[in-house]
Amino acid sequence: MISTYTLIAYLIWTTMFIVWILGRIGNKRTLERPNISKYLLTTGLLYLSYVLLFLPFFSKSTAIQLTPRSSLFGLLGDVLCFFGAGLAVWARFTLGKNWSGVTATRKEHHELIQNGPYRLVRHPIYTGFLLGMLGFALTVGTLVAYLAVLLGLAALLLRIVIEEKLMDEIFPSPYKEYANRVKRLIPFVW
Repeated sequence: MISTYTLIAYLIWTTMFIVWILGRIGNKRTLERPNISKYLLTTGLLYLSYVLLFLPFFSKSTAIQLTPRSSLFGLLGDVLCFFGAGLAVWARFTLGKNWSGVTATRKEHHELIQNGPYRLVRHPIYTGFLLGMLGFALTVGTLVAYLAVLLGLAALLLRIVIEEKLMDEIFPSPYKEYANRVKRLIPFVW
């Protein structure tokens, strides 16, 4: 049986997904798309992590439990989910029409966004996703859920390398200065 905390986490992720879909409306025209092969591995890992994390089959009570299903872990998980989703949505709206979608692209009149959550970290959407995934895993507590978070982390770390190369090509000097000033995923740390 799925706990109330896990249902709340599902609701948070579903709400974020709906906001994400609606946010695709009105993006700037794409001038250049990367070679899709650069994203095959990362996209596959990310989708696999979401399947493992969110499908109820993998979060059944018969799975290997790493952390107990308790009010403490459930509440902590929902709080992380909420703040992670909030950060990702805030970052997505801060990007506005510069947002690319599944793969980073060069946009018409592309801007280097450095305000909002981009003052704290260079990849706040990914920070938010990771917080949300960890929060969801805490509500479930299974080995599979935590493995899903690790797969998601691996996928996002690989994406960061690809996307930072693109940003460095589009904004050579400003991006170097920004990268020297602002950490990647964890404010003031890394």
